[in-house]
Amino acid sequence: MKKVILTTGGTGGHIYPAMAVADALKERDVECSFVGTKHRMEKDILGNSEYKFTGLDVKPLSLKNPLTFIKMLKSILVGMVIVFKEKPDAIIGFGNYISVPLIVAGLIFGKKVYLQEQNANLGFANKLFYKFAAKSFLAFEKTYDDLPLKYYKRLEVTGNPLRKEVYQADREAEREKLKIMPDEKVLLITGGSLGAKSINEAMLKKWNLALENKKIRVYWATGEKHFEEINNKVDKYKFNDVIKPYFENMPNIMAAADLVVCRAGALTISEIIEMEIPSILVPYQSIKVGQYENAKILEETGAAYVHRNSEAEIAVERAFDLIKNEAEMQRMSIQLKIMKKENAAEKIANDIEIWGE
Repeated sequence: MKKVILTTGGTGGHIYPAMAVADALKERDVECSFVGTKHRMEKDILGNSEYKFTGLDVKPLSLKNPLTFIKMLKSILVGMVIVFKEKPDAIIGFGNYISVPLIVAGLIFGKKVYLQEQNANLGFANKLFYKFAAKSFLAFEKTYDDLPLKYYKRLEVTGNPLRKEVYQADREAEREKLKIMPDEKVLLITGGSLGAKSINEAMLKKWNLALENKKIRVYWATGEKHFEEINNKVDKYKFNDVIKPYFENMPNIMAAADLVVCRAGALTISEIIEMEIPSILVPYQSIKVGQYENAKILEETGAAYVHRNSEAEIAVERAFDLIKNEAEMQRMSIQLKIMKKENAAEKIANDIEIWGE
């Protein structure tokens, strides 16, 4: 049986693409295991999954804390032990400092190393190792702009691996489940599982627009830490509006939505493209996270509108206007359809070169 180690962690944006690829490999009778850290959310998500998970004591490198360098070196040694014992046919890294120990160990032992980049620009770890990888799987064509031409043959644009629920969600079926009327529009407001303060505050200030538009149903995911405060401040809403900390069935709500106002995380962008949902994006403004570059991909093709945090109120106002503009919404959906890729998890599972051995 072929064996692959996937190394990932830190955030859902790194973990869920890795799980999607592992599921696709498992269907091909490949034994998959995961390596992450003991300290981040992967210890719970992957630790409670069907896959074997090993957590390393590794943290982001910091010049202010020399101990982080010692932990990284120890983790590389542990990674070498794992690779030596497991003897994988390939190692796939999904970015983040967490992937460094296993990738280094894999290269030392001459294993085939593959990378997957979720964002428009390469992150720190993938930028370190793309020159040595057998292939790097990219989510967006824009990433080519950052890399030397001589490495293009080792790059492949597949899109981001997404959860099966995203591919399986059917718009009409989901709207029927939610009892959405034919003349009713659905506006989804979300800042992800943590919430987005600027979007939440803008919605509070413009909540009258939700009350005035009887044919617009609002699904608002506030994030856990913001929910209680917002729930106390919103003293009136239409019977069909729904405000929750987070929607566990988010792919289903997205499939039913006519328009979404959200951040611009890599997976969110990929889900918007796959489901062909017009969007108004308010990227988290940190160069490290790279959401603005992700958002520009949709903005430049005319598939989304982008506003900065300081313009969140404008973004909300625009949403209530845009959702009534059938022609513009249809044009945006067409642009998204053009951008769609095939199932990325399936593509990556097929393209890693372990099958002829």
